[in-house]
Amino acid sequence: MKSENTEAVATALTCLRLFGIDLPAHPTWEQVQAEYETVWQTLDGRPIESLIDLPLMTDPELQAATQVLSVLAIPAHHTDFRLYCLFPYRLVNISIQHGTCGASARGCGWLGMTLGPVFHRYGEGYRFTKLACDLVEKHGFRASQAKVYYAMGLAAIWTEPITTAIDFNEAAFRTAIETGDLSAACFSSEQSVTNLLLRNDPLDAVWRESEVGLDLVRRVGFRDVAGSIASQQRFIATMQGRTATFSTFSDAQFDEARFEAQLRGDRMTLMIWLYWNLKLKARFLSGDYAEALAAADKVKPLLLTAVVPIQLLDYFYYTALTVAALYENGSADEQTRWRDLLIAHREQLREWAENNPPTFGDKHVLVSAEIARLEARDADAMRLYEQAIRGARDHGFVQNEGLAHELAARFFTARGFDTVAHACLREARRCYLRWGALGKVRQLEQFHSHLRDAPVPASPTATLGAPAEWLDVGTVLKAAQAVSGEIVLDELVKTLLRIAVEHAGAGRGLLILFPDDEPRIAAEAATGRGHVEVTLRQTAASPADLPESVLHYVIRTRESVILDDALAQNPFSPDEYIRQKHARSVICLPLVKQAKLIGVLYLENNLASHVFTPARISVLEVLASQAAISLENARLYNDLREREARIRRLVDANIIGIFIFRREGGIVEANHAFLKMVGYDREDLVAGRVRFTDLTPPEWRDRTAIAGAEIEVTGAVQPFEKEYFRKDGSRVPVLIGSAAFDEQRDQGVAFDRA
Repeated sequence: MKSENTEAVATALTCLRLFGIDLPAHPTWEQVQAEYETVWQTLDGRPIESLIDLPLMTDPELQAATQVLSVLAIPAHHTDFRLYCLFPYRLVNISIQHGTCGASARGCGWLGMTLGPVFHRYGEGYRFTKLACDLVEKHGFRASQAKVYYAMGLAAIWTEPITTAIDFNEAAFRTAIETGDLSAACFSSEQSVTNLLLRNDPLDAVWRESEVGLDLVRRVGFRDVAGSIASQQRFIATMQGRTATFSTFSDAQFDEARFEAQLRGDRMTLMIWLYWNLKLKARFLSGDYAEALAAADKVKPLLLTAVVPIQLLDYFYYTALTVAALYENGSADEQTRWRDLLIAHREQLREWAENNPPTFGDKHVLVSAEIARLEARDADAMRLYEQAIRGARDHGFVQNEGLAHELAARFFTARGFDTVAHACLREARRCYLRWGALGKVRQLEQFHSHLRDAPVPASPTATLGAPAEWLDVGTVLKAAQAVSGEIVLDELVKTLLRIAVEHAGAGRGLLILFPDDEPRIAAEAATGRGHVEVTLRQTAASPADLPESVLHYVIRTRESVILDDALAQNPFSPDEYIRQKHARSVICLPLVKQAKLIGVLYLENNLASHVFTPARISVLEVLASQAAISLENARLYNDLREREARIRRLVDANIIGIFIFRREGGIVEANHAFLKMVGYDREDLVAGRVRFTDLTPPEWRDRTAIAGAEIEVTGAVQPFEKEYFRKDGSRVPVLIGSAAFDEQRDQGVAFDRA
């Protein structure tokens, strides 16, 4: 991987020199600083937003040059971070002076990603990525859209609510799938898991998201992004208590030592960084502080390669907490070194908290509390622990709330306040249970036996039914796995509805989806003669099918409705359906993925009241969570199949020339339109006598080389004009665009029009 990125950088820089642009492969920081300052000088006091009015770039050579500049993003990130910072500033400077294009939008996005973490200008970074999105929307730069949305998600996380970053990352993934931008789809899949962990989403839901992402990335063949997601899964499995012990990533399918032995120079540096960062976090939470510090020492030399990712938060946060835990037993030299580290990390957390208090505030305050503890400022420490707990709770960070309770308990225990410490530990256990970290819960119970019989207090965000430990876990897993295993939309709909009706004890059920944002019944299930019969419908939801007032309430509030006895007086009693159909037990659940309503599941039983018990409701909630993910994935898969079918019809229609090529120049397949265009027949193709390198006249080889560099790095080439030699020696002018099939770029497809 690294050697290929080095070659890609060298090729791109060589091409840029053909256009009079000379960039060093390994620039100094002074060169980066100079390019950065030139941006502001060129702006000359104009607001960033004014760049939306730049004219379109018309110079074809500059358009080609900016396209080559833009392909440096991925290889520069993996070879030299200073080059990664420098090239978007040069790209934006060129655009300000000569006009905008699709590459300009991507440049603004990449500049915005680095502006906050590197130059501490987080607000301007967000504004530059917002400009990138606006440029894409205004000029229809569709090919740049996925990468720009991805950049927006990374920049937004420093200043905006986490949900905003999640929404942009999801838009990046969706657009990447629609446009065939596989690298953006893979990176956004990994970032999705990162964002959900940051938001402290329930671990089972994050695991399911990681499974979907890992499946996609492996099919694409992006080995190192697959390694990143696998590393995230190791952390999740450890917290859930599914590894051999709480102090290892190893289990029957994963060998920690073997995986770490493969983290060598030929792997993507960012993936290596992410693995050790996750191990630092996991080992701190397991109480293995020496191992956590060793992992932090592995991360530190790689920090320069990871200035942009939000995972920097985990490094500064958990390294500081690790050092605070070890401090009192350290040597005098270690304490001196650790004191400096604690102050530096606290100040970094303070900077982030000042820019985005809801996301970073509780982390900064908890590290400050630990420093106050070490400095024997007990009154300050107590105030800060309480502030960290409140901040995490107010903004939904259930894992961080649990951690703040746990560290506060340690503080109070050391000072003999056992009653207060026990209360803090019970709250920590409750938070970790809500997070789904049964491994962490067992660890707390092992060290604090009084917690084993502790009740689980009710919580406004707890499940509607029983706590997880009351459920038949096997039933839950089988139901969720059956749903997650389907990818064909119609089959998924039938499987989901059948399982829901069976496990809930319902007599009838409906699955409602939202094509074109209108509720339509996708399927209906009914119980009879010992089995569940499911019928696909695709009809509008009407008052004859279900209580409309219940459906509208669920759609509007994204909250479930449970009527233990619908015939008893309740807010929905006036609904005509309830009065006419005499429904007794009713439940209606929203199927929500990352705040987006995917569908609604409606179940009823007309024979008895109180059918939907707490345990059954809990199974349905788990099922609903998985169903939302699976339905969205099935929709994307269905979109892909339809697009592939359209492409096949396009190939077979012979309206334009299409061929599949190998990187070394061979053409392995072509339609009749292409063969006719260049004067060859299928016998020539099968015999290997048609090579696109041989078809290219000498004067077009430099432009073709630029396209080759572009496709090696980004996986796609925007259409450009050139000529082909025909078999008889004559020439034919063509407009050609192409895209690679996978990360290795060994094969791709090209589209020609004479």
